[in-house]
Amino acid sequence: MTRQASSPLPPRAPSPLPEDEAAISPPWNPTTKLVVGLTLVAMVAGLLLHFRAYIAPLILAAVLAYFLYPLCVWVDRHTPLSWRASVAVVFLLLVGLVVFVMILAGLALVQQIQSLYRLVVAFFVTDLPQLAQNLSGQVVQVGPFTYDLRQYDLPALSQQIINVVQPVLSQLGSVVSVIATRTLALVGWFVFIMLLAYFFLAESSQVNLTFVAFEIPYYGADFRRLSRELGLVWHTFLRGQLIAFAAMSLLAVVLLTVLDVPYSLGLALLVGLARFVPYIGPLVVYVVLAVVTLLQPTNFWGLTPWKHTLVVIGTVMLADQIFDNVIMPRFFGRALGVHPALILITAFVAADLIGMLGFVLAAPLVASARLLLRYVIRKMFDLPPWDDLPATAPPPPPPPPSRRERLQRWAQRSWDRLRGRPERPAARSRPTKPPKSRPPRR
Repeated sequence: MTRQASSPLPPRAPSPLPEDEAAISPPWNPTTKLVVGLTLVAMVAGLLLHFRAYIAPLILAAVLAYFLYPLCVWVDRHTPLSWRASVAVVFLLLVGLVVFVMILAGLALVQQIQSLYRLVVAFFVTDLPQLAQNLSGQVVQVGPFTYDLRQYDLPALSQQIINVVQPVLSQLGSVVSVIATRTLALVGWFVFIMLLAYFFLAESSQVNLTFVAFEIPYYGADFRRLSRELGLVWHTFLRGQLIAFAAMSLLAVVLLTVLDVPYSLGLALLVGLARFVPYIGPLVVYVVLAVVTLLQPTNFWGLTPWKHTLVVIGTVMLADQIFDNVIMPRFFGRALGVHPALILITAFVAADLIGMLGFVLAAPLVASARLLLRYVIRKMFDLPPWDDLPATAPPPPPPPPSRRERLQRWAQRSWDRLRGRPERPAARSRPTKPPKSRPPRR
């Protein structure tokens, strides 16, 4: 007599929850919300501090995606390519352009920047203190006027000048050392930034460029208004300051080349970067131009070093004034409305956190922080957050149909006519008469 094997028992199904318990999630009390919120803030702050080396590449990738977005939209509308294919074509063209420019002028620019940096550092570290020490014991006579330099503490003054210029020189020195010694690392960061910008654009759409999509219940309108205001701030900066940087750098290359100033490419790049740091930026540019031209023995125009220095500095100052007072207000619209002293302080703090990029992005960071702080303060005092701000412009109308869309519509209409389905005219809406008011019943 054989014994049959017992079949395994089927798994027990979980007992269904009561209807009330399955449908309702218990709310958090205020203490739990406070603890979770503070924990999230601490985690985000710790991650930002630990991975702050990646903040600058992320910002550069976002800026690059913002710049390339209109070009990708244009390619998508005027070609039969899909959105991802359009983004890929734009990035391939950009990589080819960057490689072409680096082959033509990259090596010369790097050599000029290195030579210029060594010349300026040698002047401030060695020549300036020695010059101040030699002049401190002399009496200078200019025409009928006599100046006794022995009553001035020129070595202390030279040390103060070095202390003012030292932060900028240290940041430039770090950039120059990275360019000179870490070429492979720079190539890796370039590839990383390009990949991030590509994914930002590829995962967006031709309708809207979105980096991070999230929504908090009951605050959708506030977040949309904040995004519009922040978009105005960064659009003003990216459209104004960065284009001004490129234009001023190109103009400075032409002017310095015509005036026969050595290291014209490196000095032009410095002139463009000085626009992001108020007060100290132009001062550093004028001092560096004076050092380079004074140490230049001869020039094409046959001027003495002092006259050549005055002509070069005067020409650059005139170009700055024309650009700031004529070109920028006329072609780049409104400014960010931030005090230059606050931008200067933020530039040094941001440079200590994210490097040289902090100097460049100081102005929009201050404007964005001011907007967010204003929103928080007004919400804490139960005030409407947008009352004292001018109303933002409504969203732009939808773009006109592309040539491909118009051709498709025309082909569809022609096919309908061939099949005997003529287009029906749009029905005219009759004006509605207002209802007659009846007299009240007595």
